[in-house]
Amino acid sequence: MPYLSLALAAEEIRSGIVTPGELVAEALERIEERDGAIKAFVTVMREQAYKDAEQAERELRTGLTRGPLHGIPIGVKDIMGVRGVRMTAGSRVLANYSAPEDAAVVELLRKAGAIIIGKTNTHEFAYGTYTPPTRNPWDTTRIPGGSSGGSAAAVAAGMCLGALGTDTGGSIRIPAACCGVTGLKPTYGRVSCFGVIPLSWTLDHVGPLARSAEDCAFIFDAITGYDPRDPNSVSGPPGRTAPVLRDGAEKNDPPSLQGVRIGLPRASFVDPLDPEVRQAWRTAVRVLQEAGAAVIVDVDVPRPTLELYRTIQRPEATLAHMQRGWFPARAEAYGENTRRHLAEGQKISAVDYLRAQDERRRFASAVRSVLQRVDTLALPTLPLPAVPADMEDITIDGIPVSLLDLTLPFNLAQLPAISFPCGFTKSGLPLGLQVVGKPFEETTILRVAHAYQQLTDWHRREIP
Repeated sequence: MPYLSLALAAEEIRSGIVTPGELVAEALERIEERDGAIKAFVTVMREQAYKDAEQAERELRTGLTRGPLHGIPIGVKDIMGVRGVRMTAGSRVLANYSAPEDAAVVELLRKAGAIIIGKTNTHEFAYGTYTPPTRNPWDTTRIPGGSSGGSAAAVAAGMCLGALGTDTGGSIRIPAACCGVTGLKPTYGRVSCFGVIPLSWTLDHVGPLARSAEDCAFIFDAITGYDPRDPNSVSGPPGRTAPVLRDGAEKNDPPSLQGVRIGLPRASFVDPLDPEVRQAWRTAVRVLQEAGAAVIVDVDVPRPTLELYRTIQRPEATLAHMQRGWFPARAEAYGENTRRHLAEGQKISAVDYLRAQDERRRFASAVRSVLQRVDTLALPTLPLPAVPADMEDITIDGIPVSLLDLTLPFNLAQLPAISFPCGFTKSGLPLGLQVVGKPFEETTILRVAHAYQQLTDWHRREIP
């Protein structure tokens, strides 16, 4: 099971080759073997997972099939509620807290027959990109990315066949790139955030991490949809992305991106880049061209500043914690960095916040104008590979960079984006390619990622 795709596992369950109980047993065995060093999980739901597997098997014996996730072990980031299960959000503030109800996405996973195997580690309240104490399965001296680092590490290490994460400035795509898995950030509002502890309500997205674009499509199709309990939920087209990806496979046709226009942002948007990242990007683009895509170079995409992002994100986070009575009342229980960020959020004036939202609106409009000329944008997910866990100041050729530099623009623009493996460094660290699409066109970016993955095997690489 460790490196079985979700799609193949679903087929084997349907054909009776493997049972949900056997998949759960293997997942739990893998967690026991590997998680001592990786620390991807906060809570392992062993007893409940076995009960759910038994229920899945009973349903299958009676002919009830809930879909491709029926009997599949899935990890859930520990800021999402699972009824009656401890939810720490990586913080001492919630050390003894249990969720009173399932988050909307957990409800939908259960409805689809998925088995929640456990709660994965997160940076404290999803407020960071390192996810301590989780380590990168490819090199445990490196970060897994964050804040959904636990989910990405669990998938990469074969401890579950898929997982859920959240993305406020890159927190699905960054760990996907660091850990060599595929991660999808849907269009803002397409997946309900009900039951998920917010970081920044105008920037938060919930989405899947898995080994492949097809696997992400199965999970995305299960969790998307309008939810009146989430005031930011939108009524978009139903999630039917996986069947589109499978059409060509069923006809034994080679993957084709004929008619898809892919734009490459100018150097002013992506630079500085690590040389190996740049080379992997260029090589990946050639593969997309081989699949039939038309590539337009030097697309002029405006690049927002990190300060703009923080002027919106920080006061929204501070207010969310104040509304719950956690901050500043329990300030001493927070980690130093999170406490500092929340305190800084208090200092941002309403005028500055509104000015930033106005600038953001103009930026989003400009990016969407660019996407009238191309169907997607393709660029590196990160400017450099996963950094050492003890590194504080990140630079390329002496120029300071942030892990958020190439991902946060698309949270501000609320666009769908996917990261998938496109190579490895000479030292064996995975690299990610990011593809960004138009609003509600997850199918397009999943199609690009799927076509790439039919022509390459980076997403199938196994950890030694």
